[in-house]
Amino acid sequence: MSAASNGSSSIDKNRVAGSLYGLLVGDAIGMPVHWFYSPQEMRADYGEINGMTAPKKTHAESVVQGMSYAGTVDILHDKAQYYAGNQTTEEGKEEQVHYHGSLEKGQNTVNACIARLAMRYIGESNAGHKDLYDPDEFQERFVEYMKTKPDPTNDKGQLKNHNDIYLDIYIRQFFEMVSKGTKLRDCAQYQRDVRIHHRALDAVVMSIPIIAAYANEPEAWVVGRAVEHHMLTHRSVTVTATVSVLVPLLLSLWKGAELKPALDAAMEKLRPPKITGRELRDSYVDGGGPYNIPKQEKWKQHMELRNESTKDFIHSLVATVQDDEDALGWGDKENSRLAVACDCEQAFTGVLYLAYKYGTDDPKKAFLQNARLGGHTTSRGSVLGAILGAAHGAEALPFLDDLCAKDTIDSEISALVATI
Repeated sequence: MSAASNGSSSIDKNRVAGSLYGLLVGDAIGMPVHWFYSPQEMRADYGEINGMTAPKKTHAESVVQGMSYAGTVDILHDKAQYYAGNQTTEEGKEEQVHYHGSLEKGQNTVNACIARLAMRYIGESNAGHKDLYDPDEFQERFVEYMKTKPDPTNDKGQLKNHNDIYLDIYIRQFFEMVSKGTKLRDCAQYQRDVRIHHRALDAVVMSIPIIAAYANEPEAWVVGRAVEHHMLTHRSVTVTATVSVLVPLLLSLWKGAELKPALDAAMEKLRPPKITGRELRDSYVDGGGPYNIPKQEKWKQHMELRNESTKDFIHSLVATVQDDEDALGWGDKENSRLAVACDCEQAFTGVLYLAYKYGTDDPKKAFLQNARLGGHTTSRGSVLGAILGAAHGAEALPFLDDLCAKDTIDSEISALVATI
């Protein structure tokens, strides 16, 4: 079947399930090495990543101790101690808490847990092939989930609360608005108003259950539904643009398209970011962090594109780059073309590179290379996993049995898929 096939072709529910499992597998593999921007530092702690593993309690590059939350709604719970204190010196790096040091092997980060919350909600609300998804009701469940105290001993499946340490700034700012009594629909921030994380790939991850649930609808309708959902937490041009490309890519794969032709069709719709990974990294170092870069300059970093298609760009990278760190890198490479940061235009292009290079013949290596490259390994791994699962189906995915509380996850995914 061609990559352009659409409309009358039927959805393969096993491939849809594969995307949902792949989302969680990619996140869980990437979780321990999340936000290591130096592969050297990562390898010092974890060696060569070969699958899921438990995170260490500390992280040499952690900046959790520099994060803040000013809301009165308690979403940090017992993790508040890591935000309020934990100040370190260069000599005291061992005190730096790991972003996900409270999690176990095979568990998921907060963003993937919010995607799972959407899976459970859709499985309930749309049971019997109804269409009762309500964004207001989902946001209420999201708020309740974040407010519930963690119970790690009795909640290995992360059903009551995610139990993660690091909450992205979009979550903290959302609940700062909740604390002020703002209507839930008005709590999300706009990409133009903030300088980091509201343009992140995380929002794309959380849209994937919506894409799956409405896979039988026309493509434009699925895009609209996914955009409505991501706008609950991320009001971003680059998130919307990424979702508008991911939807037809997943739909074509769920209808039987082969991976590389489907990727080519998707990449023809995009152009790669103009700024390189190394240039983006240097701008952060020189400016003392992304928050210190002038607003319009920061906007340009994420909106200016090269005058070539992403298809031609990725084909060239695959043909010429031997070391994947030269394609996606940060601190250890002089000429890394793409950043391993969270921004959609960088991270999604990196996902497409890994999927195109490894996805057809070696999905296991695709997952592992994503983790070994560091940076935003979790959400990049989730979107990559959704693509790999769509191409190969659930049974062909590696590492499934390493997911924590897999029986619970099986039930969640089965319930959502049954609504399609």
